[in-house]
Amino acid sequence: MNKAVIHIKRFFILLAIQVIVLNNVQISGYLNPYIYILFIMLLPPKMPKALVLTMAFIMGFTVDIFENSYGIHAAASVLIAFIRPLALSLVSVKGGEDLEAIGIKQLRFARFFTYSGILCLIHHFTLFYIEAFRLNEFIDTFVRALSSTLISLLIILLMESVRSNSHK
Repeated sequence: MNKAVIHIKRFFILLAIQVIVLNNVQISGYLNPYIYILFIMLLPPKMPKALVLTMAFIMGFTVDIFENSYGIHAAASVLIAFIRPLALSLVSVKGGEDLEAIGIKQLRFARFFTYSGILCLIHHFTLFYIEAFRLNEFIDTFVRALSSTLISLLIILLMESVRSNSHK
């Protein structure tokens, strides 16, 4: 199947899961899983940076439309798209230059966990601190971002494990 079609399908599947299911999940105001960022994480490392940033903006802006959140998802998504090559260079042997795709199968579990953990943590902290936009809620926002990162990371790892096992 054409690689562009795979990315388009992934875009709509992750968007649907996020908007229909996960946007309705909020446990005591602290756990907000955001797995749509898996789309940005799994984009090919050799894809032009301008295209990755554009696709991240489109994904984040689409989530913003459904959440009425005024661009905070777009901002956080573009930030992780910008930082993605650095995170990949931290976990990959040759900085990601040798990889055709990103996933558990290519990076192995520990490296994929580190890669997705870095990006998920940055995304969630950016998202929640922009949303709060005041320092008097620093600890509350910190706990919310950290707990949401953990649940999001768990779901992302589960989804990626299922995806990589289905390709064998």
